[in-house]
Amino acid sequence: MTTDITIPTIDLPFPVSQGNPLQQHLYPATLEWARRFRLVTTDAAAERLRKYRLELCSFYAPTVDSLAPLQLLTDWITWAVVLEDQIDEATAGLRPDLLAPVLDEFRAIIRDDPQRPAPSGPAMAALADLWNRTAPDSRPEWRQRFYEHLSEQFRAELRASIHRAAQSPMDMATCIELRAKTGWVTLTHDLQHHIHHIRLPDTVYCSTPYQTLLWSTADIVMWTNDLYSYTREAAFGELNNLAIVLQNQKGLDPQQALDHVRTMIDDRVQDFLKAGRELPDLIGSLQLPAEAVATAESCLTHMQTLVRGSHDWHVSCERYHHGPDIAENLQSLEDVFGITQGSADEPSKDVPHNEKGDTP
Repeated sequence: MTTDITIPTIDLPFPVSQGNPLQQHLYPATLEWARRFRLVTTDAAAERLRKYRLELCSFYAPTVDSLAPLQLLTDWITWAVVLEDQIDEATAGLRPDLLAPVLDEFRAIIRDDPQRPAPSGPAMAALADLWNRTAPDSRPEWRQRFYEHLSEQFRAELRASIHRAAQSPMDMATCIELRAKTGWVTLTHDLQHHIHHIRLPDTVYCSTPYQTLLWSTADIVMWTNDLYSYTREAAFGELNNLAIVLQNQKGLDPQQALDHVRTMIDDRVQDFLKAGRELPDLIGSLQLPAEAVATAESCLTHMQTLVRGSHDWHVSCERYHHGPDIAENLQSLEDVFGITQGSADEPSKDVPHNEKGDTP
């Protein structure tokens, strides 16, 4: 049994998230899309998806006045959520030998590899649809960044899978690195740029202030996730959670570990604010044109909405409301990779049937 804990309050110096007026249309359309590609085939899976409140993806684009780009963003995040559940909770996450070729197939789709085979499962077919809707309206430099971020994400997912399969605890440095890369934060950042038609020069994007903004955003978002998902993940035996790593490595009790994560989040918020103050001076020193200044300011605003929107989503959605038995929750998972899940000769997680929890 896990100890009762209180999730620490996180103070963010950004305005409370504003929903997009079009957000009421997002979930019904996304559910239809997920059913069409068989990411969702049962009522239990549809209820699982409903609890994610994916219409709140509108927090990341409150000023977009067209449904199509909002729907594209929401469908991408829906795909990512389903994928994450499949890796974290189903057999694939314990079988790096099965997971690696799946991730290679994903890469081939984003590379537009002419030799790639027909999609071998629902997740592959859905990704091909997403890429067909995204790539034609994007620039080569954006596609390159997007591919690099996704490929990095896939490598991190595979590394986390290896830790699970070997039941090998993570040290702090490994956990911090993997949390930043396995949370789809860079994907959302890139999609914000795509749907807002942002052209950020490499001289800004590759700078230390901008990279600090990007990766402090990832840390804040994912460490916040670790606070809200702690109870369920501690019961489930997850390794890729900063609070759990702190608890094991530093000998902290659960509440001390959560409070320590909150302190780390506070420090990263300060890193974010400092980098945001440094960005205008950098642009000035590079003597970039005026439109580069406006673009950088827009990027900073979008990252603020990403940090704040993710926090407000964690508070608002039902994903972390503890109620259903964990084993019952697992039964709503479907095989979207096109590989056999949970066969007799495969390892499986020891699910504590007496623990209460919900999805991460």
